[in-house]
Parts: sequence; structure tokens; C-alpha cells
Amino acid sequence: RDAWSLDTKSRFIESVILQIPIPQIVLAESKEQRGKFIVLDGKQRLITLSQFAGELDTNHPFNSLLKNNEPLKLGKLDILKDLNGIRYADLCNSYPQLRMQFDNHSIRSALIRNWPSDDYLYEVFIRLNTGSAKLSPQELRQAMKPGKFTEFLSRKSAESEGLKLILGLDKPDFRMRDVDILLRLIAFNARSKLYSGNLKKFLDETHEFYNKNWDTEEAYISNLLHEINSGIDFLIYKFETPKLVGRKYEISDNNFGKNINRALLDVQVSFAISQNNRTALANEDLKKITIESCSNEDFYQAISSTTKSISSFHTRYGIWKSKLPTSIINPTVF
Repeated sequence: RDAWSLDTKSRFIESVILQIPIPQIVLAESKEQRGKFIVLDGKQRLITLSQFAGELDTNHPFNSLLKNNEPLKLGKLDILKDLNGIRYADLCNSYPQLRMQFDNHSIRSALIRNWPSDDYLYEVFIRLNTGSAKLSPQELRQAMKPGKFTEFLSRKSAESEGLKLILGLDKPDFRMRDVDILLRLIAFNARSKLYSGNLKKFLDETHEFYNKNWDTEEAYISNLLHEINSGIDFLIYKFETPKLVGRKYEISDNNFGKNINRALLDVQVSFAISQNNRTALANEDLKKITIESCSNEDFYQAISSTTKSISSFHTRYGIWKSKLPTSIINPTVF
């Protein structure tokens, strides 16, 4: 995901033109394909260089957040103020010396080969990012587990209007919360019988499974995603606002929380995936059901603490189901 602002990108390009030393990029060679690399550190630098100097492909994900899908235009430069408003083509035509400085500036890279395990790369990732924003498990997963399912998750989470609404986003989340939530929903509704209480391992293995078996699993996952999005849209309609979907009710505050509770969202969406269930829930007050469920101490603990355990997993689904009409069909996770 594109995390830098246009101002930050412009200052970076200015630094390259001025031949200011740039921190090295850290790569790990893929075990599956020699000459293919995982970017451990430096993704935003590479994206910015591509957007400024690469041959523009308007459909390329690197360019998806550019204004009007146009090449990067420099702005708010502190030193090379004459370059404000220009693109790389302008640099080539009007500033040949500065273009030469840009083209010939070396950016060093460190390459890791024959790494022993994913956990080793996770550790490298964490150490490289100490002191900056801590990377989420999904950011690490997206970088270290490339494949067709990885691309599918990134693309479809960005396209899901329901996900964006409940997360309060108007564009793809650069911290990949939308991707993480979508992966959870797919994993629990497609492979819950394999869940043993270790959430990270479960999501990692789900990610790897669908990357390796995408040719045979694509149709199933695409259909499941359609139902997940339908379920999210239904929940937004029933709660009358996306700001209450996936939010637990705090009895002490007599109000819904502001932040998404992933464990609660998992439950709500799983029971709303089936069209039959959506029909059965058409006249139900889901806000009232959420309040009643969160008033149950066992349920509240199952979505607030020790959420990853098998017992908590079954507790929250069981108590939620007990509040619903008897005609409700058990979701696959139940």
C-alpha cells in the first residue's frame, strides 16, 4: 500500500536529485524463484521512484492513489524550488544536469539469501523498523507471502465499499487493516475446522494455502467473498450506520465503542453470510442483540480477552446464536 504523502515523495525525489545519501534497501531473495525479491525495507522508496520515473501504467497498483493516475509531480520543495510542479519528463527536457544527477545517483541495497525460515525474516523486519511505526502482522504477511491470493486480498479489500465504510476509510488502508479483516473472514468461514487457537499461524497457513492452490480455489473464494460483502452490507443496513458494525457495547459507558472489535465482527458477518440467514434476520434488532450479548460476561470476555482460544471462539459464536431465531442456519465456523 502507498503510505507516503505527495510532499514526502517530492522531498525524497529532491534528495535523490541532490545526491544526498539514501538509506539502503533491504531485499530477501525468494526461495521459489531466483532473481525475484521480497522487499524487507524500502518499499515506499521504490514505489516513489516508480511513480516519478517509471513508464506509467495507469492500471499498475503503484499508481492507484495518484491524482488522475498521472505521473508524480513534485511540489513544496525546499531547495530546488524551480522544480515545483514538474514531472520526470520535464526534468529530462529542461534540466539535463539535474536529470543526470537523478539518473546516476546510487541507492545501495543489502541482499539476504538462503534465509532459514519465515520467522527469521519477521525478525529482520521488526529490527529494521524499530523506532518507527510497528508493522502489523498483515503488512509482514503481504510482503513476505507474494502470490495470486495475496494480490486478490489487496485488490478486493480496496474495492469493498462495505469494509471501507465500517473502517471509516475513503481509500485503501496503508496499514492494511482492511486486508487483515478480509483474510480473517475468509479464513474462519472457509477453514475454521483447522483453527487450533494460534491465530497468527492459522492466518499464515491460510494465506499460504490459497497462494499455492489459487487455480483450484479461486472460484470458491470469489463466491465466498461475494457473500461476505453481502453480509457486511446487510449489517450496515440493519445497524443503520457502519459505525456500529463490529463494535462491542460497553455496559460501563452505556454506549458502543468506537473501534472495530475483530472477534465480534467475525461472529456478526459469519451469521450474515447466508442469504437464508439474512432473510431470517430481516426483522431482528441487531443492535439490541449486540447489547444483550455484550451484557453476558462470558461473551464479553470472549471478545475482549483470550479471544484466540478455542473455548472463547465457541463461546462467542454459541451465545450470539442463542439470541437469534431458531431458523438461523449455523455458519461453517460453528
